[in-house]
Amino acid sequence: MLQIQLADDFGNFLADGEKAAAFRFSRIDPFVHTYEGITLDFHGVRNMNSSFANALIANLVSQSPEVLKKLHFTNCNARIRVLVESALSLGIEKLRGKKFEIA
Repeated sequence: MLQIQLADDFGNFLADGEKAAAFRFSRIDPFVHTYEGITLDFHGVRNMNSSFANALIANLVSQSPEVLKKLHFTNCNARIRVLVESALSLGIEKLRGKKFEIA
């Protein structure tokens, strides 16, 4: 299980979508198929904006159906939970719009 403590890298307010995208490219994407689960831990995070949530979560989920099954979220306060759910919905919508080839 890949466990990521978001506050360690971003502090208590997750606000920069570009930093979230760069983090996803370097710290999550290379390991998506290596780990059976990926936990995003929001311990110590008080707030997050939609730019960060969408860049990190929605774009991660939109990669493939398998990614959604691997994601877990912990220590989400009410504000964080709403943004995580919204980003998940956006990622699922993007996923539905993609066509996958089955080899």
